[in-house]
Amino acid sequence: MSNTTVTALQAVSITSSLMVAGGIATMSLFDIPMLQAQPASRSLPSIRWLFSRGSHIMPTAAFAAGTGFVSLAFLAIPSPAAAATNNILTRVLAGTKTRGYLAAALCNFAIGPVTGLMLPTNMALIKKNEEQGARGRSAKDSIAGKGEGNQFTDLGGPQEKTPLGSSEAEDEEVRGLLGKFAKMNAVRAAFCMIGGVIGLCTALT
Repeated sequence: MSNTTVTALQAVSITSSLMVAGGIATMSLFDIPMLQAQPASRSLPSIRWLFSRGSHIMPTAAFAAGTGFVSLAFLAIPSPAAAATNNILTRVLAGTKTRGYLAAALCNFAIGPVTGLMLPTNMALIKKNEEQGARGRSAKDSIAGKGEGNQFTDLGGPQEKTPLGSSEAEDEEVRGLLGKFAKMNAVRAAFCMIGGVIGLCTALT
């Protein structure tokens, strides 16, 4: 494969990984604290909207980065002559770049299992939004983005507030759920950041 193709793969994979890390980290560092300062009747529609907007973009970009790194790892496998062996596993383990790109790929793919661990918290927040009478959508439909226009072309903002008001106890409960989400979300950002940095360092070696 040409050097131009390899360079393009490196640029896309590293940029995607770091972009995802930055986008996810922004939620934990800025968006969530802002929402925690609001009553639940206002924060719930906003977090549901953020869930829906990010649910396709971020995982897709992380998967693209991981796939790119896997491709780079494959291209970096030492030849049988260079590794003095025909054993593919030995050749993979002997290749410094191969190991680096595989580590970068695994870090990006790791957001999948972490997201799975976050789902109960996410669903609890969306369920609370549903209970507040927000547009009558189920939690499943809300995650899928049903009824709110095209994911990529509809740039309208979230519902301003839920039809029903929230009590102080509900506000406190939602703040706790948001805080739990922010911590787990930061783990996802860390994985993608580490993956991007490993990919960058590997590309520069």
